[in-house]
Amino acid sequence: MITTKSALVLAGGGVAGIAWETGFLLGLQDEAPGLVQRLLRPSTTLVGTSAGSTVGAQIATGNSLQQLFDRQVAAMTAERNATIDLAQIAGMMTDATKDATSPEQARQRLGVLALAADTPSAAVRRAVIEARLTTHEWPDWPLLVPAVDTGTGELRVFDKRSGTSLVDVVAASCAVPAVWPPVDIGGHLYMDGGTRSMANADLAAGAAQVLILVPSAAESPFGTAVSDEQLRALGAARVHMINADCASLEAMGANPLDPESRIPAARAGRDQGRRLAAEIDTFWN
Repeated sequence: MITTKSALVLAGGGVAGIAWETGFLLGLQDEAPGLVQRLLRPSTTLVGTSAGSTVGAQIATGNSLQQLFDRQVAAMTAERNATIDLAQIAGMMTDATKDATSPEQARQRLGVLALAADTPSAAVRRAVIEARLTTHEWPDWPLLVPAVDTGTGELRVFDKRSGTSLVDVVAASCAVPAVWPPVDIGGHLYMDGGTRSMANADLAAGAAQVLILVPSAAESPFGTAVSDEQLRALGAARVHMINADCASLEAMGANPLDPESRIPAARAGRDQGRRLAAEIDTFWN
């Protein structure tokens, strides 16, 4: 349970999701700079899963939203293209849950598939994550990054006190099964935190107000990003959730891991953030 008054939950969504969340937050700043000053400060815990772990780490380590947006719309990028079949990944997750006696057992089965998959090397993938993060040291800003142990299926939530590399933790949370390699942290191999939940919003329990950004529709091939159970775990907190709108979903395209999706996704996110700035300003007050 977190101890800060507020929390910003940044869900997963691939390279396109990183761009959309960055653009959305800059759109809020365009229209309501005072809102962003109140939202993005160390009294707000950042909960980042997969793509959200990248955005959370980038913000918490001192990058301005404009700097981050400019990187997303730049022609050159260190991102590597990967083809992802959303239906295939969703099918893997469905097969893993079949007859499973617990969520952990289902994720353990998915971990077996992740370990057996032919993926780029860990060194190649780590270089991509290193390029995403301009600072590789844990920030003082409270940042929670979930990943799943492939061996046990259990969720582990990393923060500054974990004594682990920030780069490795973000790489682990972004390790999409059968696409990117699991990451070795302390002798355990971890995969994408999104295999437990695209948002892991329940990690914000304890906050009085929670804003959740989800770079996907309310229902995706992976199911509901934020389940009713997770919302109940937030207790009496005031909660506001934003999903990518139709224009943003179209901009992100069919393959959220395609680096070409960055520019349209960032711009669409910025437009959506501008449109919703007044609504979110009212909520956050």
